[in-house]
Amino acid sequence: MPGLVAVFGDKDNTANLDPLIEKVKFRGTCREKNCDEDCQSLAVLNNASLEYDAASSAALDGYIVFSEGGGALQGSEGESKFSELLRKEGLSFFENIEGEFALAYLRDDGSCLMARDPFGVKPLYYTIKDKTLYIAPEIKALVDLNNPIKEAPPGSYYEKGKGWIRYYNLPKVVKKKNLSLEEAEEKMRHLLWLAVEERMTDVEDLGVYLSGGLDSSVVAALAAEISSEPINTYTVGVKGSQDIEYAAIVAERIGSKPHVYTYGLEEMLEVLPAVIYHLESFDCAYVRSSIPNYIAARYAAGDGRSVMLTGEGSDEIFAGYSYLKTLDSEEEITAEIDKFIKNLSRTGLQRVDRMNSAHGLDCRVPFLKPALLELVQQFPLDWKLHDFDADQDETVDKWILRRAFVKDLGSKVAWREKQQFDQGSGSSDMLTEVAEEAISDREFEKESAEAPVPVRNKEELYYYRIFRRYYPESVLPLVGRWTKTS
Repeated sequence: MPGLVAVFGDKDNTANLDPLIEKVKFRGTCREKNCDEDCQSLAVLNNASLEYDAASSAALDGYIVFSEGGGALQGSEGESKFSELLRKEGLSFFENIEGEFALAYLRDDGSCLMARDPFGVKPLYYTIKDKTLYIAPEIKALVDLNNPIKEAPPGSYYEKGKGWIRYYNLPKVVKKKNLSLEEAEEKMRHLLWLAVEERMTDVEDLGVYLSGGLDSSVVAALAAEISSEPINTYTVGVKGSQDIEYAAIVAERIGSKPHVYTYGLEEMLEVLPAVIYHLESFDCAYVRSSIPNYIAARYAAGDGRSVMLTGEGSDEIFAGYSYLKTLDSEEEITAEIDKFIKNLSRTGLQRVDRMNSAHGLDCRVPFLKPALLELVQQFPLDWKLHDFDADQDETVDKWILRRAFVKDLGSKVAWREKQQFDQGSGSSDMLTEVAEEAISDREFEKESAEAPVPVRNKEELYYYRIFRRYYPESVLPLVGRWTKTS
């Protein structure tokens, strides 16, 4: 995925973007914007063919959907529209935009503004040192400054002297009794269709990740319906894995051009250090699932793709994690879903961003359209976790989503049991065995006790050792953790 880099200093400090850009140059070609004052400088890394406007005082990573016409705009078009509306309406206009973006803006008075999209699809980190504000898309770009690094909060904008101001709040669960199941399905399908269309607008070399699971299959089916030509779908896994089997069914059904890549343990171990370096995490669940993500992104980039679509985010909003079925009350489940969404920028979205950006790809997330989440928050929990058969003790996750797309995908795919990416791709147990052999019980006991953060098993310690080759202890508070099993 692309990235935003900026430095805002004062008149006594020269803005030097080069060290920051050097650390994340794999994200794309640099569109640098050196402002009139040496102390201010903006840049966007992007491999897409976007018009360059050096005179603009805004730098936009990603795209913005403007409610006042214009559709989904990126590059100089998005930057110009943003600047125009900001001057015309002031900061209140943030309430009327959505999209997947990180942006920085230099005001006429020399002050700066930066902002991040509602869910944190686009990464944004910052640090303030010697009265200079440094902005980057990854932690690694700021580490050498030897200063505390913070993540920019999603759904917020920053003004110098005022700090972060939230413009978007996650909607609360409000059940609408007058919303019928049929109406809900129709509205949900419409919003998902719009979400996919927005993310395909003016995109060349589009690809879709297709694991054969429900979420990626829904996105692929909608993309195929919208596209005037057969779409390119990308599937990875070990030989004989379920993902490859189910993805083939979907690809044939929607008429896509399927691209399939198989790998084994040797290749997983070969890419593991790069995965952890780019991921900026050692969390066991995220490293596991990032390996197939990394291999898939490398494959798609090598095949000439520039923008990818993914089914990420569906599990969070539709209660897709199986452990939720074991909780005792609706309140507990609702609270967990709320945590999922609030932590996405440090968990699933970080994985999606880093694994794609490592290969210069922009990966977009249709399920995280705010209007869709706001609709789904009105659904009764029974529409998400539903008792499939009164005669059997079986609860189906994401029930309404499965039901709404069963005609598009067929029953076998629509009702496929939820699996994590590393499980479906067939790689989930391989690295566990490697770690068990590489680390003795005594080593694990000693090193896990000495670690400043919880290291929960040998596999995670195996990853933690690699992580510490690249990152200092000071960045550990920024590492998102998965605390439940699914």
